[in-house]
Amino acid sequence: MKEVKGMKGGEVKSFQDGNIFLSLTTYCGARLATTKFMKKLIIISLLLGSQLASIDNSQAEPKQKIAREAKEWCNTWVDSAHLNDKPRVLMVGDSITNGYYNPTNKALAEKAYGAKLTTSACVADPAFIKQLEGMLSQYEFAVIHFNNGLHGFAYSEEEYRVGYEKALQYIKEKAPSTKLVVALTTPLQSTSKKNGLNPRVDERNEIARALAEKYQAKINDLHSISKDHPEYYSDPYHYKKVAIELQAKQVAEVLAGELSD
Repeated sequence: MKEVKGMKGGEVKSFQDGNIFLSLTTYCGARLATTKFMKKLIIISLLLGSQLASIDNSQAEPKQKIAREAKEWCNTWVDSAHLNDKPRVLMVGDSITNGYYNPTNKALAEKAYGAKLTTSACVADPAFIKQLEGMLSQYEFAVIHFNNGLHGFAYSEEEYRVGYEKALQYIKEKAPSTKLVVALTTPLQSTSKKNGLNPRVDERNEIARALAEKYQAKINDLHSISKDHPEYYSDPYHYKKVAIELQAKQVAEVLAGELSD
């Protein structure tokens, strides 16, 4: 190994080891060029990644609207859950369904076991499908009676339509052999301050009718039972016993008919 020569101001010109000559100046220049190239490559990669992220975000579905009420609730109930010697029917709805469930279940006792999913969630609320999933993933139903329309007035009727159709599609996908009955939403008491919401209930019922036809579901007109009977109400939304019995009788008859077909 020969002594390094030609050092000036810290610069190393060259050194010799046998027949090998290495110019450190050339080496350092190459390293510098490589470093600059790598920096440019990193900047280009970051810019490209940012553009791809922008494209991906622009193509992503918009975040679904969530409009909750002051109090939200959900009840599930399955009668004779340990037995499978009869078909099972599911009544999906809200507090109105809570009212007619027991007398309906009693009327169907010889034909089927009952279950209910009652909730304050509007079909436009993403929580609704999750709640429905909990029932359909655990039990098989011969018939589903579907009633949803008195909650979620913070959603537009178009949002309601989209949510309603998603719910029916979900039922058809997860329970293709299950018969489906669409119930028309009951009106609010005509003599109460809530009467102003009835035009929206009517519009929602037209949506339900159209979707029932599209998905070949039977319609159960619960709306007509109490439309012109303010005396049937215990409050602007809910019913006295006489109306509940009328509703239960009609629901039971419709479900019995579907079970017999």
